[in-house]
Amino acid sequence: MRRHNQPAAAIGGHESAASRVLGWLPALLLAQLAFSLLAASRALPTGGWSLPVVATATGNQLLFLLRALPLLFLLTWPLAALRGARSRLLAVGALWSLLLLLQAALEQYYLVSRVPLGADLFGYSLAEIRTTVSGTTGSATGWIGWLCLLLPLALLWALLVWRASTRAAPRPVVLAALLLAGAAAWLLPVAVGVRGLGSDAARDIATSKGSYFVADSLRWWRATPVPALSAAAAPGAALPTQNPDYPFLHAETTPDALGPYFGPTSNGRPPNLVVIVVEGLGRSFSGPQAPFGSFTPFLDELGARSLYFDNVMANQGRTFGVLPSLFGSLPMAEEGFAALGPKMPAHAGLFNVLHRQGYRSAFYSGTDTDFDNERAFLQLEGVDDIVDLRTFGPGYQRNPFSEWGYPDRELVSRVLADSDRLRAPFVLGIQTISMHTNYAFPGQAVYKARVEQRLDTLGMPASRKPGYRAHADIYSAILYTDDQLRRYFDSVKGASWYADTIFVITGDHRLPEIPQDTYVERYHVPLIVYSPLLRAPARIRGVSSHMDVTPSLLALLSNTYGLQRPAQVTWTGSGLDMAATFRSLHDFPIKQTKTSTPDFVSGRWFLHDNRLFELQDGMRASEIEDTGVQAQVAQRLQRYVAANTRFLSRLALSPEGGAPRLVAFNAAPGAPVQDAPAIGMLPAGLGLEEVKLTHSAEGVSVVATFINGDATASATFSPLAVLAAEDGRELREGYGSAIQLHAHERRDVVLSLAVPSLAPGRYFVSVLPSDPNSGKPLGRGNFHIPLDIAAAVQ
Repeated sequence: MRRHNQPAAAIGGHESAASRVLGWLPALLLAQLAFSLLAASRALPTGGWSLPVVATATGNQLLFLLRALPLLFLLTWPLAALRGARSRLLAVGALWSLLLLLQAALEQYYLVSRVPLGADLFGYSLAEIRTTVSGTTGSATGWIGWLCLLLPLALLWALLVWRASTRAAPRPVVLAALLLAGAAAWLLPVAVGVRGLGSDAARDIATSKGSYFVADSLRWWRATPVPALSAAAAPGAALPTQNPDYPFLHAETTPDALGPYFGPTSNGRPPNLVVIVVEGLGRSFSGPQAPFGSFTPFLDELGARSLYFDNVMANQGRTFGVLPSLFGSLPMAEEGFAALGPKMPAHAGLFNVLHRQGYRSAFYSGTDTDFDNERAFLQLEGVDDIVDLRTFGPGYQRNPFSEWGYPDRELVSRVLADSDRLRAPFVLGIQTISMHTNYAFPGQAVYKARVEQRLDTLGMPASRKPGYRAHADIYSAILYTDDQLRRYFDSVKGASWYADTIFVITGDHRLPEIPQDTYVERYHVPLIVYSPLLRAPARIRGVSSHMDVTPSLLALLSNTYGLQRPAQVTWTGSGLDMAATFRSLHDFPIKQTKTSTPDFVSGRWFLHDNRLFELQDGMRASEIEDTGVQAQVAQRLQRYVAANTRFLSRLALSPEGGAPRLVAFNAAPGAPVQDAPAIGMLPAGLGLEEVKLTHSAEGVSVVATFINGDATASATFSPLAVLAAEDGRELREGYGSAIQLHAHERRDVVLSLAVPSLAPGRYFVSVLPSDPNSGKPLGRGNFHIPLDIAAAVQ
């Protein structure tokens, strides 16, 4: 009998373990619920609590628990079968606590980077991960952060102790149903119910970071190469492929779009170049009409005396791609060009083309250029001197609050120490670091006080100031870096080489911690081209990317100043668009992280995550549902990916390597047109040409001129005007009747915003074509038009 009963006892023990797991699950469920509510509330911007976002986020966090249940059960079952009750409780509690802690780590990463962590984790070495973690540890968790971490853990353990004291009845049907539901839940979208939320930031908050990490990691592991396409199989390809072995190689035809703005040098020699890459510098908080107000007063002053490019996009959402894009106009490869390491093929770039013509080169960084393999890239480009964390030299103070290296004040001091020894002609690169997590630097208290002063200078309403104060460390770092740039320019004004130097300033990407309305905002950066050689300043509104900078600089130096440029190039950019009015003509890829799938800009269209957006002035983007256009943009993206895949199969860009044949400038027939549109020509797409505002005792009258620049009729739309207070509160909407514009038609529409007795002050009006059913933008709008009311109209 004993031998006969032994297997039954063993089976009964396993059934008992399964029953225990099922009986203890409510403890984990309630702990997950508490964690979800706290995490979502913490991620929302100050003063921006939203019930739909929190509810959706909580639902997706609970859905992640359901998805994790099958694997969690397999791991928990043997622990729940341990002999001692105390051992069972401690083992299961530790495992489930680990699940909560891992989710908390993913949430903390999102709070720091404002990007959910996915497969990009696998794009970095252990040393780079250690540097990143060390560099962000200073980001204060705060008591709310500790509450989000400790309260769910305390709730889990308290409920586990209580549930462990009661015997759970076996319910195999319930357990089987839960496990099947957990497996089936992976068939649902990664984030359920987020499409209806108001912004990309809200959708990210409402996405379970656990679900995203698992799904994105699986996507990366399962990714298969895209088959290469031949030029014959891809008519109208975005890239001028001529040789299937070198899919990016083409004749150099970039026009000298910058030349008309520049005068001769004092000595007849080619000018020097200084290119400054500012960590995290985004257009949303820098420059004229910056949505958050500008916190870069010096760059604003400099930009007013420069060629200021309003609508420039970085080709990467993190620093990994900025040097190859900006200095080489290079393809993205698989995880960024520099990630190829020793396999990076020799190529023509700004540094080595100028080095062959007598230029000395140097690159300065306050951090370790081994990160993102920048040092290897610069060495491949032939940079003569690289000064970074390892070669900075004595007499400079490292940042005691961050592991990244030397703060920007020390970086500028180090650059200035070599300034008097520079011999023209030279090309100099400078890369800042202080506008990076953890946003801490020596003397920060002074700049935090200046944040308050800056808010007053900007006329920021009191109701909006708490949101800025919540990010005082970030805004103080922006002011600090801007101050160091001012110090650099003030110091080099007296240098012998200053008068014959062209300065280029841009951001590597927009820092992510300040919330953004749309995904494209992450890439929107300023581009300032300043020089004493400029004939006159100008404000440029054509859309360009970092990949267009080097082609245009070499075209300028060859055509205007007599240097040579390569006869054949592998640029993925086609030169800066100098249009004074908004337009988008270029095709170029964008990559958020090393392992993310590329997005694509094709003309005025932006394709992200299989969603189509129309770009608007100020790099706003409205989602468009047009399957035909989406298929065309997707095809162009496919051609780029196919060329990139072909390049990766051979790891060769040009048969000439890094020493292509150099020739004099030749404005080849068929070169891309970069000047402003012809008079009378309408910009492509549906949009606004002009808005006139008048105020009376009855409210605000809006006369808007809508235009359709396409050769076909526009979509049916409803003209919409929105009146907002200075603090962003919406006061009134005014709709017009639904209309459709014929090809190349203009039409004036009068809209009324009936708000009697408006108090004196500043208001803002936004006008746009909107979908008659959903109210979503259908084309280019004019946003944030100021309306100043000096006194109430009697």
